[in-house]
Amino acid sequence: MLEKLHAHREWANQLYIDWYLGLPQPEEYCLKMLSHILLAEEVWLLRLQAKPTREVWQSLPVEELKSLSETNNAEWRKVLKLDLSRTFRFRRFSGEESESILGDIAMHVCTHGVYHRGQIAAQAARVGLKCPSTDFIVFSRLFG
Repeated sequence: MLEKLHAHREWANQLYIDWYLGLPQPEEYCLKMLSHILLAEEVWLLRLQAKPTREVWQSLPVEELKSLSETNNAEWRKVLKLDLSRTFRFRRFSGEESESILGDIAMHVCTHGVYHRGQIAAQAARVGLKCPSTDFIVFSRLFG
């Protein structure tokens, strides 16, 4: 199921990136949230490798969205092949040391994206835009 949730994450992120890139004019909140989703996915990958992380609340240049998404996707596919019961230690943004099970981290990355794509959809509606439906059930009907 975790592999299917990550496939959904990849699909949903790509739909939102394509939607955003097709907007007639920039919508700053949507770009910031879309950037945050991708940056947070990257931060978890960096934490798993014990590498330094970067700020997750910045708006990326739009030309970086696709490449970061593709890199994240390739790296998460590798992570999902590891022992998901393994515990990882990492440093939170607060500086606090913490640890979590890899499978829980992988699940968190999926649910985190769902949450923020919902915020993007709400903002889009407020400003009169319609974004694509990325519901898991829609993905499941399309891809099984």
